[in-house]
Amino acid sequence: MKELLWSSKSPELDGAEMAPPPFAFGTYDPFAAPEPSTALDLRGFIHILNKARYLTHVRERVDWKSGIARWTRSRQKPLLFENIKDYPDQRVFTNGLANPNCIALALGFESGIPIDSVMARARKRLREPIAPKMVPTGPVIENVVPASMIDFFQFPVPQWHERDGARYLGTWHLNISHDPETGQRGAGMYRMKALGPKQATLEASRRSDLARHIARAEAKKIELPLAIAIGAPEATVIAARALCPQGMDAFDLAGALQQKPVELIQCGHSEAPAYSEIVIEGFVHPEERVDDGPHFDYQGKPHTHPKAYVFEATRLMHRDEPIFRGSALGKPGAEDYQVLAFLEELKLRNAGGSRLWDLVMSLFS
Repeated sequence: MKELLWSSKSPELDGAEMAPPPFAFGTYDPFAAPEPSTALDLRGFIHILNKARYLTHVRERVDWKSGIARWTRSRQKPLLFENIKDYPDQRVFTNGLANPNCIALALGFESGIPIDSVMARARKRLREPIAPKMVPTGPVIENVVPASMIDFFQFPVPQWHERDGARYLGTWHLNISHDPETGQRGAGMYRMKALGPKQATLEASRRSDLARHIARAEAKKIELPLAIAIGAPEATVIAARALCPQGMDAFDLAGALQQKPVELIQCGHSEAPAYSEIVIEGFVHPEERVDDGPHFDYQGKPHTHPKAYVFEATRLMHRDEPIFRGSALGKPGAEDYQVLAFLEELKLRNAGGSRLWDLVMSLFS
């Protein structure tokens, strides 16, 4: 199993602290043309995977309720679904980081470089953090949806396991918030169950940055602004799973890992990657808790969190023809395991009490 995750053997080819700014709708300039990204966005990554013959295009008709999950769990390779029931002309991308070579490509390394060399160069990159770059516009604001018209189910949000009790909007994404007291930014990945057209749950460990931000907002009896980025550059998602080195946040770390700045746009009270496929702005309801299960968890059985937080969307933005990014978590050797094994090799373990982390580590004991 360790060789399957991170080792020197490559698998064969197979197909900066700041206070939250005031909210302003005038942040965006719809007439400004975005500059070409200097870093790798999701679409560029998919193109590279396809060129390297890692990507499988799934062109047969697949059901979002069961088919996407079955394909994703049964194949350890990047998959791009292009024919989804009820969602003509929409696409879902999964398993993007299904092996070490894919992670290397996501961080801008050349195809075919030995994994031990990737790790050595990645460790060196950590000594050279690169701060994010604020940009005035980006492709994600090609379409802006107001609160009255938001519907999460306009996208082909899958049911990721046959035992899941609902469709999960957030399984491979960013949750971006600011500490209400210090203004410090935090970005993590917290599972989100779609409760309806514009509400979703948030499952966050009590020791996580997000839980701490929510607790401090509740102490002040205020809502916590939150931005969600789906289809963000893979380097940012990797960094969101890490324990960031002293003096870095997730976007600094992502900049270090890819050696290019993460480009951010201002959205409400937070920031989000300008080259995300989808960005959802909103807030966490204070003092409200709901059941977020059942869902298939990292221990291989249905799990329920009875006190999940509640998020409500107030604005949604997306690129033209957005690609929905998600992951069927919990299958040994899948991309969530690969990323955590990669972070362990870099000594960036997130000590947030994750059940997944304990299970990953048990594979090496």
